[in-house]
Amino acid sequence: MQEHTNTLPAGMRRFNELDLAKPFKTRFFVASAGATAIVLLVAFTVWNAFDTLIPALLLVAILPFAISQLHSRSAMLNVPLAVDMNHPFMDEDPIGKSSVMIRLSDGEWIDIGEGRVRLAEDDLLGGTNLVRDNDDYTLIGHFSELPMNHRGIKKQIVVVNQAIALRDAVNGSEDTIEDARSRETKETGLLDRSWMEEQTEIEIEPDGLMSKLRGE
Repeated sequence: MQEHTNTLPAGMRRFNELDLAKPFKTRFFVASAGATAIVLLVAFTVWNAFDTLIPALLLVAILPFAISQLHSRSAMLNVPLAVDMNHPFMDEDPIGKSSVMIRLSDGEWIDIGEGRVRLAEDDLLGGTNLVRDNDDYTLIGHFSELPMNHRGIKKQIVVVNQAIALRDAVNGSEDTIEDARSRETKETGLLDRSWMEEQTEIEIEPDGLMSKLRGE
């Protein structure tokens, strides 16, 4: 059984702290800036139209909450994944064994262990479980309150399985990124790899990471 911890061990970094996550952060900031400009323009128009500050101030007051909700609902800004310094996601040359951790729905972190993962419905608690992609679908833990067909958590599992495949390459496993892609296709189908539910690619390039790992 995996050991659970409320805090990440030293040397582990969350996905949203990595350089790989910068494009998603940039798009979020651009979207937030655009939304802010629109709200301020509308508030100014309302102020002039009604000659009172109250409606305008109400519009401005709800803006931080709206932006916060936008951030919390963005799958790629909240991937519950962490890697250590030897993982290729860190863009550093590995000097030892690599490890990958994931955060369950209760907020606790666990080492993901060996083998790919997939989603399964939780008939008791509702939402989605994380299970091992093996013949027995070994339970890892409750992953999300969202249903397993939610596009956001499907995208997160794609990233998690990429991280596992790259970890295994560093650690000398025979499993390859091509095997991971085959599993991802089986699990997610025609997954629309978009950011904030729009048609924008997830800019994670496992081929480039694998080439660097091999010294090509």
